[in-house]
Amino acid sequence: MAIDLTISVLTVPDLEPALRGHFSADATRGAPWLFSQHREVPSDPGVYVWADPRGAVLYVGSAASLRQRLGREQGWVSEYEPAEAWAVSVVHMLKHHQAEAWWVPTADLFEARELERRLIEWHRAVTGSAPPAAGWDAKKGSLRERAQSWAQGLWRTHFG
Repeated sequence: MAIDLTISVLTVPDLEPALRGHFSADATRGAPWLFSQHREVPSDPGVYVWADPRGAVLYVGSAASLRQRLGREQGWVSEYEPAEAWAVSVVHMLKHHQAEAWWVPTADLFEARELERRLIEWHRAVTGSAPPAAGWDAKKGSLRERAQSWAQGLWRTHFG
């Protein structure tokens, strides 16, 4: 028996305080805290978010090359036919919700992974849960805890 469960999720614009907080220490990069969409995906490292057409965040991930990762994932999603075969639950969810990719470049993969963890923990701080299918590398040990602590401090600044 399936039970409907309602959870709160942020929208892509709701992630802006975390992006601003992350990039605020580096004023030399201008305003990289805005997610991009509907442009050519850069080959730079960065963070990407899959969101439904209303902007509801479904997945947060990081990549050494946004173009390669998103190209691969967009291929998986577009080729997936739920009626024909079962795929990884993330792919199923992205297809079911007609998800679209948003991205923001970073200086390197290390920063991309740090920002990924921070966005996940910001989501958790605001809603009480991670996005429905977060990039789970963020759960590993002290890196996740550091990002969680950062998001809690940011939350206190904005809401506390």
